[in-house]
Amino acid sequence: MFRIMKPQCLILLLSLSISLASGSAAKDVQRIKMTDQNDDNPCSAYRIWVWRPILDRFVKVNSSEELKHQMNAMAETIKDLQTRISHKDEQLLLQATQLKDQSARVNVLSKNLQILRSEWLTAKAELKSKDIQIQLVAEKLNHMSDELLKCKRQDTHCPIDRQNGIYKLKIRGLDAFEAPCSSTGWLSIQKRYDGSENFDRTWKDYKDGFGRVRGEFFIGLEKVHRMTRQRRHELYIKLGKIDGSTSYAHYDDFEIGGEHEAYALKSLGHYNGTAGDSLRPHERQKFTTNDRDNDAYRFNCAADEYGGWWYYDCAKSMLNGKFYKEGRSRNGKTNGIMWGSWHNNDWTYSLTFVEMMIKPRSF
Repeated sequence: MFRIMKPQCLILLLSLSISLASGSAAKDVQRIKMTDQNDDNPCSAYRIWVWRPILDRFVKVNSSEELKHQMNAMAETIKDLQTRISHKDEQLLLQATQLKDQSARVNVLSKNLQILRSEWLTAKAELKSKDIQIQLVAEKLNHMSDELLKCKRQDTHCPIDRQNGIYKLKIRGLDAFEAPCSSTGWLSIQKRYDGSENFDRTWKDYKDGFGRVRGEFFIGLEKVHRMTRQRRHELYIKLGKIDGSTSYAHYDDFEIGGEHEAYALKSLGHYNGTAGDSLRPHERQKFTTNDRDNDAYRFNCAADEYGGWWYYDCAKSMLNGKFYKEGRSRNGKTNGIMWGSWHNNDWTYSLTFVEMMIKPRSF
């Protein structure tokens, strides 16, 4: 029924269809009609016009399929992008939540840091205060250490194995004081050798002590009482005459009472020596001075420059009497330094040297 078209005509028809699909076909057909209206060519415009509806349908079908395919592809792309955007939104939301949590943590850390800084400043101030307190305590400890060292140096008795000299001693309840000590630990409590010190003294003087520890002196009854009360002591008495001869008397348990007992000579212990035991009659006797009579005699045995002593009625020994450089009292008086058993009870005889010493018992 139809004649088969040549390939050239088919190509022309396809080109025209495409042109028609783009909107310029009408103008092309009109131009072809005007030029080829009487042409019997099988590829003439007339024949093309006959095939036009079929070609248009073919083009439309092909265009729709392509557009549909493109739209499907675009839909898939859009869906994929939406999925990605949704995923990104979730990630952003998660990151926002994390940032919010981190911001809250930062705020908490910032507040904690402020609290820690405040506590640190407080601790620093307290540490400074503690440092000051520690420094004060250290100074106090150093002072106490010095005092303890002083206490060691200022003992209640003389050090042993030290050279002879003046040492500072400390007795509880009394101020520290100086006294002569020997290398063997003997403490001098009384010394006479040149008459430079007056021993005709009052009760208070004998109680507190008088004289110079580097010269003639009496250490004081209160000190002797406290030392001999705390520990048992020995008493050693050195004696010297004008002719240079010497002697001694030793007692192994020497103690005197307190002021309320009138500093009584409470104990002497056993005697040994070369001078004789002229102190024994004075044991358990109270101390008497020129202003306080505690002896058994009807008069004050300490009057007329006899000096303070443990008198009874009145004395067999008297080491605080008046000092006579010539070794004899004047005008027949009997108020010199005496130790009767060593000078045949010649009461006008006066010793020119005497030293009384004590130390704690070691037995």
